[in-house]
Amino acid sequence: MDIEIRPIEPAEFEELMRVSSLAFGHEPIKEEVQAERLVFEIDRSLAAFDGTAMAGETMVASFQLSVPGAILPAAGVTSVAVAPTHRRRGVMTALTRRQLSDSRDRGEPLSALYASEAAIYGRFGYGLASFKTELEIERAHTAFSDLELEPRSIRVISKEEALGLYPAVFESVRPHRPGFHDRNQAWWKYTFQELERDREGFNRYLYTLSEGPEGADGYLVYRTKQDWSQGFANGTADVVEMVTANTNAYAALWRYCFDLDLMARTTAWLRPVDEPLLHMLAEPRRLRFKVEDGLWVRLVDVPATLAGRRYMAEGKTVLEVKDSFCPWNEGRFELVGGPDGSECRATDAEPDLVLTAADLAAVYLAGVRFAALRQAGRIIENKPGAVRRADAMFAWDPAPWCPDMF
Repeated sequence: MDIEIRPIEPAEFEELMRVSSLAFGHEPIKEEVQAERLVFEIDRSLAAFDGTAMAGETMVASFQLSVPGAILPAAGVTSVAVAPTHRRRGVMTALTRRQLSDSRDRGEPLSALYASEAAIYGRFGYGLASFKTELEIERAHTAFSDLELEPRSIRVISKEEALGLYPAVFESVRPHRPGFHDRNQAWWKYTFQELERDREGFNRYLYTLSEGPEGADGYLVYRTKQDWSQGFANGTADVVEMVTANTNAYAALWRYCFDLDLMARTTAWLRPVDEPLLHMLAEPRRLRFKVEDGLWVRLVDVPATLAGRRYMAEGKTVLEVKDSFCPWNEGRFELVGGPDGSECRATDAEPDLVLTAADLAAVYLAGVRFAALRQAGRIIENKPGAVRRADAMFAWDPAPWCPDMF
């Protein structure tokens, strides 16, 4: 099959949206097309053409991604789709290969995505680098243990006011949390779009702001669903996004959620794996806490990416990286790093550790430990103690978390 891969022309945008939607089993709707136009970068699009038919597509959002101790340019991969008529013909492989090559040419050392299916992206060198959690708790069991917390003022505000006030809170957190990406004005609007088909019986989003002595220090976006089917209030409050700059704002916004009238439970589905709430509750067992795969990361340029982040402990290690999909990454690299800076260069020295590009990507944001991958049979330790030393270097706090799907 002769497939041409190229960026789309402006007139082909709606066809790209159609191919994307068909791959997920539905036709695009007008609202969805309009929303995607907010953040669409035509020069970052790629489509596969079988003659004149669009056989597949993918898009990239040009992000600045927080990594341990630094912020790096990254390709935020989204809307990867192959038309149902062209499945299992190598279309996705061709699109991904071209996309990674383009990112390399642009000087983007990283690529990141959320996977629709977890089995897809490991073969392209993506590693599971962070986790997300789903939470649910009944209102009757939301009491906090004895905590000394400063009170916070919580205000319900309009969406327009929220879009003006939230970015400052977000930016106060973003540099310190690996996995956060920047949001321009268009991305803020896109993040809180509400497509009718995604409502699932919930009311529209409500926007709140936490304010302390120094001003805004946290925000909460939530929605509610009423349920009187059994003759009494049995509603659900669902956390869409909560970002806080300190413990007091965090506790106050959860307390606000838990105490909403007519709500019998609170749910959330895109939360960090190191959620402090588990340690605040008097009955932590009552918090149903489900962990799933979160952000998948791909190192497009191994030495640039390793040199670009900071390390918890001073150290040196030699890594032998296997990367058949991006062969320019194949080789041995000496990494010398610490809290104040790092260097990475090609070397002929004997490796301390041997691993694939996907496994190196998995440990990159410090959401996965080298020791865990060794125990899973994914890493070869050539020198005694090399895994322990690498884990000490790569460790970071807080855990990586990307608070929105893109």
